[in-house]
Amino acid sequence: MEGYKFILISNQVRFGYGYRTVDGNKEYFAFHGVPSRNDDYFINVEITSDEFEKIASEYPRQIDANRDEAEIFRKKYVEGHRVILEGWNRLL
Repeated sequence: MEGYKFILISNQVRFGYGYRTVDGNKEYFAFHGVPSRNDDYFINVEITSDEFEKIASEYPRQIDANRDEAEIFRKKYVEGHRVILEGWNRLL
């Protein structure tokens, strides 16, 4: 587990999680996108390794989520976390 890993939980309503290595340290992140035509406004936030593992166990494979399911993910894993990057079509 080195470098970068990105897991898209839902492509229908875009949200997911991953990790990246920065200066030898692993940083875990979650993201949530809000679609607008062909673009998405993404919020990427820092999560803990425990949250990373919990997400992986809750979402063992990609799903066709709806907006309600994406909102549950956002409230649980994005809201209230430190924002790393946000903007149109901007993912870590």
